Amino acid sequence: FVRADGLPALPRLGMNIELARDLDRVEWFGRGPFENYADRKLAARVGRYRNAVSDHYVPYGRPQENGYKTDVRWLALTDAQDAGILVTAVGEPISFGVHHNRLEDFVPSVLVAAQDQPEGGTPRENMHVNDIVPRPLVSLNIDYGQTGVGGDNSWGARTLPQYSLTQPAYHYGFRIQPVAGFLDAFVSR
Repeated sequence: FVRADGLPALPRLGMNIELARDLDRVEWFGRGPFENYADRKLAARVGRYRNAVSDHYVPYGRPQENGYKTDVRWLALTDAQDAGILVTAVGEPISFGVHHNRLEDFVPSVLVAAQDQPEGGTPRENMHVNDIVPRPLVSLNIDYGQTGVGGDNSWGARTLPQYSLTQPAYHYGFRIQPVAGFLDAFVSR
């Protein structure tokens, strides 16, 4: 990624893919087991963790970004038969977020442009935690990273520069491969 001149700090740099809903089990080697961000991760130890996609959702009073994981070497999404995908960082660790919702589900409608509202339907509300309804999918973000949370002075301060994506260029890599019952053999290498 090469930043165009004059752009502000990036909120996130990565990619998103949507997968079948039955890839509901998550296993990763990185920081966890709870959510952690570039500037909020020291309490999250690097280790091997396993849970369900739904366990990554953090029900904040106002829907927003949640459940993120940093310093990840690999992650797997599998179904009940241990079949799925394995994502392996190439070079530096990656970050990820996984939900049964799309990122835009966590953005209150007052922040969504009119052209992004559902055509012919009721505008998205998403103003309260009970407005978030899981979708029949798994949404996976595989990221270089995202700008930290900020708020070092009771949630008013901007994110510190060292936790912001302000560089002129970024490079990251990962490999995606199918996994079918050999995950334990892979991670023990």
